[in-house]
Amino acid sequence: MKFKIITNNKKVFHFYKETDDVIYLKDTLKEANLTKVLAEVYKYVLKGHKLLSDPIIYNIENIENPFKSILISKDIDKSGINSLKMVKGALKISKKLPQPDLEKNTKERLEEYRYVDLNLLRNSIKELTIKNN
Repeated sequence: MKFKIITNNKKVFHFYKETDDVIYLKDTLKEANLTKVLAEVYKYVLKGHKLLSDPIIYNIENIENPFKSILISKDIDKSGINSLKMVKGALKISKKLPQPDLEKNTKERLEEYRYVDLNLLRNSIKELTIKNN
């Protein structure tokens, strides 16, 4: 299945920009947070794109990580009502979570967070590929 990546992680952007469709939310870096990424995903789901990766689960486990990458379908699929419900629910949850403070983190720690997000995304893509073969 063809997919788009929506991310606020520059490491993900640079890793995938040559081979895949990546929507990089550069402006969210000043206040990187899950809610802004989910709001962008929500816009695409409203247009008919389908959610292909979990929008929130690993962020609860890794609540301090300000970076998030989410997979959506490249093609429009109007049967994505479940995607819409999931993103709405994730948006509600994200607004209740404490927002990470980027200034409290060292450059090294932020780089670790970027790497964790990249690896989680790579695993999601592998799972998606296996599922569709």
